Amino acid sequence: MRFGKGISAKRLAEILGVSKAMVSHYESGRYKPSAKVIIRLERFFGIPAGELLAESDAEEDYRRLGSSERPTR
Repeated sequence: MRFGKGISAKRLAEILGVSKAMVSHYESGRYKPSAKVIIRLERFFGIPAGELLAESDAEEDYRRLGSSERPTR
């Protein structure tokens, strides 16, 4: 999502109040964001939390399957 907005990991980290490394962990699926961070993501991207969580589940499925194609929504 951040790529679509043309925003760097550093800038998103500042917006979310977390480290750049934590943004990387969220994006890789290593860690899940806290409720507070999800609310900040929701506000910044203008996407309901349910959709954010559904997208992260799809990304997790994609990584787990090792698919060469990204999931579509």
